[in-house]
Amino acid sequence: MARVLGWIALLVLAGLAPASAQSPEEIVRWMYTSLSAPPDGTARGLAYLTAPERRRDYLSRDLVQLYDTNDVNSDHGNNLATGCFEPGFEIPGNDYDAAEIARSLNVTAEGDTTRQRVTAQFTSFGKPALIYFDFVVEDGFWRIENMGYPGWDISDIDCAPRSTTGASGAAGGGGASYCYRRDADDFRVYVDAGGVADFRLESWQANGHSCFVQGKAQPNASGWTYRDQSGGQPCQLALGITPEGGIRLSDADHACKMTSCGQRAVLDGLTFTRAEQVDCTTLPPPAQY
Repeated sequence: MARVLGWIALLVLAGLAPASAQSPEEIVRWMYTSLSAPPDGTARGLAYLTAPERRRDYLSRDLVQLYDTNDVNSDHGNNLATGCFEPGFEIPGNDYDAAEIARSLNVTAEGDTTRQRVTAQFTSFGKPALIYFDFVVEDGFWRIENMGYPGWDISDIDCAPRSTTGASGAAGGGGASYCYRRDADDFRVYVDAGGVADFRLESWQANGHSCFVQGKAQPNASGWTYRDQSGGQPCQLALGITPEGGIRLSDADHACKMTSCGQRAVLDGLTFTRAEQVDCTTLPPPAQY
């Protein structure tokens, strides 16, 4: 029986997918204990949680945008000198002993049902370390919205898109144009020297239902934000830059959909890829431009 329980414990330790429904304390504990799992080429720890295909399950929307922008700026880690931060700060130094971290790990949590801070304390090559992770509830799940150590927070980073990688340059100023065509969809973004985006979107979706929205969006760390209250309900639409240089729209509370879309059409999650980008000069400019 003891041997069976030992194997079960090992399988739990080596598990690669901490369920998003787990508590913040359980997620952070998994983050560090997973480092002791047998190597098989799969990402472990924070690298697993923040991988592009998973980060939306574990990070807040703001932190997802920060990581997405950092990926674009650093060419997905191939040029760390141009990135906003270097991943891997959850463990001090360039190396670590996973077994030592597992032995010395102490994880504590404080907060309430909507916001918690989880602190991980351990030793790395005999030196004490303290890393904290702030969690909030988004869309019914716990998401990491901030992390750091005494004297440094990742949320303090001002990660502006570079002007040399596709759409990510728009918020950097200088004036630029980004146009996308997909079937009957037409998405145009014209950016002035101050980084403000004058955009127009027409998207045809299920059963002929469509979305039409246009206006001016202000630059932020990872794209632009459009706000409108003319429909009575505040509408906030994020135009976020994707890691590969496209644009993804986020209408988290669907308030913009209510004023700009038909019943079966949506704005949230609508994505235009780099492959769908076209030369704006080949398109007849709409009258409002």
